[in-house]
Amino acid sequence: MDTHALQELIACVNRVTGTGDVGLTLADEMARPLSAVWQSWDDADTESSQVLGVFLFYRYLAAHDRTDMLMAIRTLTPCLLYSDMALPPDMLPFLADYGVCEAERLREDARSSPDPARAERAAFAWQRIVMATEGDHPQREERERALRRALRLLAARRGDTAHLDRAVAAARAGLVPHGHRDRLATCHELLLALEERYEATGNAEDHEAALRCAEELAAYAHTSARDAVGCSLLFSFGEKLYQRFLRDPNTADLRRAIGFLQDSVEFPGPHLPTRLLVLSRALSLWSAAARDPGIVTEAIARAEQAEELALRNHQDYPLIKWQIASLYFARYRTTHSGDDLDRAAAAILEATLCLTRELQITALQSDIVFAQYERTDNSEHLLRVLDLRERVLRKLPEDDDFSRADALYALSQAQMHWYRRMGSFWHLDNAVDNGRAALDLVATTDVRRRQKFLCGLGNVHMARFTMRSERDALPEAIDLFREAIADAPDRCLPLALLAAALGYRYDLTRDIADLDESIAAGERALEFASAHQRADILLDLSVARRMRFGGTGDATDLDHARAGLAEALALPTLSARKRIRIGLEQAELASLSSGHPAERLSAFEAIVELLPEVGLSSPYYEDREHMLSVHAGLGAKAADAAVAANRPDRALELLEKARGILADTAPTPGWRGTRATTARHLCRNATRGPIVTVSAIETGGLALLVTPSGVHPVPLPGLRLHKARARHKALKMALASGTCEDVLDVLTWLWHTVARPVLEALKAAGWQGSRLWWCPAGVMSLFPLHAAGDGHDGVMDRVVSSYLPAVRSLPAARRRPASPGEALVVAMSRTPGQASLPGAASEANSLSRLLSATVLHNEQATRDAVLTALPSTRIIHFACHAQADTREPIRSRLLLHDQPLTPGDLPFGLDADLAYLSACATSDVIFLGADEAMHITGAFHLAGFRHVIGTHWRIDDLAAADIADHFYTVIAAHGPDHAAHALHTATAELRRAHPDRPDLWASHLHVGP
Repeated sequence: MDTHALQELIACVNRVTGTGDVGLTLADEMARPLSAVWQSWDDADTESSQVLGVFLFYRYLAAHDRTDMLMAIRTLTPCLLYSDMALPPDMLPFLADYGVCEAERLREDARSSPDPARAERAAFAWQRIVMATEGDHPQREERERALRRALRLLAARRGDTAHLDRAVAAARAGLVPHGHRDRLATCHELLLALEERYEATGNAEDHEAALRCAEELAAYAHTSARDAVGCSLLFSFGEKLYQRFLRDPNTADLRRAIGFLQDSVEFPGPHLPTRLLVLSRALSLWSAAARDPGIVTEAIARAEQAEELALRNHQDYPLIKWQIASLYFARYRTTHSGDDLDRAAAAILEATLCLTRELQITALQSDIVFAQYERTDNSEHLLRVLDLRERVLRKLPEDDDFSRADALYALSQAQMHWYRRMGSFWHLDNAVDNGRAALDLVATTDVRRRQKFLCGLGNVHMARFTMRSERDALPEAIDLFREAIADAPDRCLPLALLAAALGYRYDLTRDIADLDESIAAGERALEFASAHQRADILLDLSVARRMRFGGTGDATDLDHARAGLAEALALPTLSARKRIRIGLEQAELASLSSGHPAERLSAFEAIVELLPEVGLSSPYYEDREHMLSVHAGLGAKAADAAVAANRPDRALELLEKARGILADTAPTPGWRGTRATTARHLCRNATRGPIVTVSAIETGGLALLVTPSGVHPVPLPGLRLHKARARHKALKMALASGTCEDVLDVLTWLWHTVARPVLEALKAAGWQGSRLWWCPAGVMSLFPLHAAGDGHDGVMDRVVSSYLPAVRSLPAARRRPASPGEALVVAMSRTPGQASLPGAASEANSLSRLLSATVLHNEQATRDAVLTALPSTRIIHFACHAQADTREPIRSRLLLHDQPLTPGDLPFGLDADLAYLSACATSDVIFLGADEAMHITGAFHLAGFRHVIGTHWRIDDLAAADIADHFYTVIAAHGPDHAAHALHTATAELRRAHPDRPDLWASHLHVGP
């Protein structure tokens, strides 16, 4: 709990109490503490719950926002049920209505335990509910009866059952023989007495005796009219059969229970929602026993009928919503219908509002939210799952091995996925520990759960192997999958997982026996696979067969692989992500034959068309960026396939279509055209100089020279993807250690491998210009191509370089000179928590002198001040610290005085001239997402700044000031449209002075025309 924020809320509540001014809770300065307390709130802490709930109630009184009221109820209900603290009188009726369900759950929990403390909690909760219920409330009598039941239960747990025993004895003594006119009445009295004692003691003999009484009464009701009494008797017997089934599963009991329960819901009345709920529960169990998914639909219909009839303050309303969520989620696991999942998610949210401490609901909610994450890739869902599952594990009793095993397994899987998404080693290590702990707690005789846990832990080890290259993890995973198969050889999942793992081992060992076993396991998995599982298994089989063809040359494997992919593509409801994976394998198969270049190109064309469907499925930019980063490099592979098919124009079109997808959703003055732009239109952008795309795949690199005369491919055989990644890693290490010789070595490699072949090809084509635009893709966007050289010759000696995020992003030539406009300098020589930047003041003074700029210095440079100034600013200069988030570039930030400025903060649609980001690593991303990364430099260009100056890596403060001074001297004389030449001359001059310090002069880059 954020104690400082809590103290701020307490002070505000006290002020409201003293003045009566509830509007104080709406003050802007209360937003931060409210958010902080809500985020760290734990319902077990009733004192903080009281403060938070009262504050939210006052907010509701001030603004009448229903969300505030619901949040107040959510936080104050535990205070009503679990403590005797004073609460706002006006809130008590609402809290009682929302608390009855949890109070009844406490009583049911106490019935299943001999511990008197649980009975005390239940009795206390019902006493508080009755205290908070108004005298004329329609549920007042029912709640008083519930309190009496809770008190009888408490007495029984304390050893006092004498009054219950006397009641049963008296009822038995009063029972008249069959045929007597009072037989039904006395039988009913005995039924009630037995029910009361069973409720308090849980004695199975009482339940059996009550069931016999109920059966006799139901037999009478079957032959009489379906009135309120008759339906009540039918329900009583049906419910007891259902209860006996739960205690001792016997499908005959369940079938009979459903029949009587169905008859009992024919007559309307106040108890109908409860009866429909029990019927729905029985139907859901019968669906599982009969393996008939159609019965689930009837169970859903009965639960939704109960929902329509029950008011929100009905005692069973949260249980009805819980049942609806469970049923829709169960059906989703079969249908994989997004509508079923959405309905489950909506229902479980309402259930959790009233059942604040019901761990089964929290566990179900975490499973539903996890399914939403798997469907959408929304990282917010996964973060929520981690929070829910950690909460469940934290609150479970230490001696509840069964539940703790499930909770540990669930948390382990969430932690593994969080590692895959965010790269957090801590979470993966904990996933291993929790997976092992879950396996240790499950009994060897519990085959189904044990197999699930074995597969889950095996998957965690596979993540260690595939993402962290921990080779010892692969045999551990294989052993776990084999053990899971030994436990239950007719299960699809462990067979499929073993098949995939053996394929990975073949990559290491080249032992054909691994592939043989992998294919055999995959074929056996298909025998037990559901329609939803078949696509993944068929794909893995295709990969294994292709690899075996490479080892044996047996063309039969290729035929089977192609047939398997065709079958997978024909499956209904195949997601775009799976279609992309299948398309990639089709392309791999086509590449094995030199006679099928058109087939390979066709596969990539289909894949590229699917990328927007994958990348734009989430409303959150960082999730879109992540989903596209998973498929990074597709454009490069597609371009290579097009060139192999002798279609260089198509290569350019596919490379363009495969990137800039996110930018197309927010068009700006700096972004021209769409993904459908043809090569002929793209070549028109090269009238001022050639545009050169550079990409790398495992078989080699490719440059496309985009000129007015067409697209000309230049093969770069030395530019293999793994070598480019290794060189980038070497560059990062050299910069971190200050080893300039190694930086120069990378620049030399860039020159000989990429830049010189490109410039020589342009020269051979007759080009003699001095302006060139680099448009690198993937990992190549992380290199300073403009600084490539070997110390004797280089790019800076031949051309003035600029960069483009995509060929279509080059702004059109101006029809008029740039207008002078406003210039703004953001100078952070002192930044909280960061090292000082004395050069920032020097840069600010220089710009103020050269451009008459307005300066926001240190404390003046707030986030709001900068965003307010942006729309009227033609030139903006940042001299500040920056932090690059290489995994989620949209979270990269320029550090201002109060809050950072991120790419997502920038308004689109600006019409500005120049943004100069004299900061650290404003163009840095991780290579997995480089095709789409919204780093800070690119964000300013897309926001509408024609020219942007950024940096590849952290720069020396004084060198940055020298470059800025030289740059703005040129801009002051000639205007912003000379930005590229100004930067070129500034960095070239620094290179002449310090040729052995590329860390000083190779970082700056220009984006724009």
